[in-house]
Amino acid sequence: MDKIKNVIPDQDELKYKLKKNKRDIIFWVCGIFSTFLIFFFFSSKDYSFLMVLSSITQTLSFLIIVLKVIKSNNTSGLSINTLICYLILLIARLTSTVFFTGYLPSDSSGDFFYQLTEVTSCCLIIILIYFINKKYKETSDTLIDTCPYYYFAIPCYILALFVHTTLNSFFFTDVNWTFAMYLEAVAIYPQIKLFMAKKGQIETYTSHYVALCGLSRLLSLIFWYDTYPELNSYSSSKFVILSQYSGYFIILSQVLQLIILADYYYLYFKALFTGEKMRINIQGL
Repeated sequence: MDKIKNVIPDQDELKYKLKKNKRDIIFWVCGIFSTFLIFFFFSSKDYSFLMVLSSITQTLSFLIIVLKVIKSNNTSGLSINTLICYLILLIARLTSTVFFTGYLPSDSSGDFFYQLTEVTSCCLIIILIYFINKKYKETSDTLIDTCPYYYFAIPCYILALFVHTTLNSFFFTDVNWTFAMYLEAVAIYPQIKLFMAKKGQIETYTSHYVALCGLSRLLSLIFWYDTYPELNSYSSSKFVILSQYSGYFIILSQVLQLIILADYYYLYFKALFTGEKMRINIQGL
């Protein structure tokens, strides 16, 4: 017992923190437990399960922020432009993965669960957009959310038209899948800019949401880093350029988001380990 006291000197404070963060702990435990259930019962334990895990992580990021808004009746700190970017890219990717198999995980969970998580993410985002625009409009930060989604969506789609992968061998869905990967690289940027506009103050649930979005991209990067040569297929179409290098473009797009979030993650983990409120240095990003 004395050894335990030496490791945890202030047990009363620990009990208080556990009680205070009870809902958060339950959420994370349920999320991890659910992931293990999916892996053991719905997966064939293939390496491509990383793609499914990436999608699950992204869904959890939107779920945690929906629960936050419902609990607080407040949408302050959420960028609607980031959410619209994610909604656009998820719909674009679903046009490629629901009707074709070229970009699906070879893991058995890719037969239905992968698409189900992305549909769930779309539904959660629509709920959040409704909350921001309608139900809790008076608490939203739309006036300082100054990075329009189309500044990112339009250039990404133009790039995808000319530099895209060809695993589906169908122009429209190949462009859409590649576009989704490009847009995902920069979709989080309006959220970061909003943090800066609010003088760096970040609510705990919102910080977890952004961190999970980044973790989702990291898992995706790990998978595609090992398999990107499959994306470098040559296309004879006169509308496509550099198709034999499209895999490199995909990898760069995944790295780009992690670069955008590098300072954020430093401050996130610093706040996590010190127990302090997370703040973004305005000059730092």
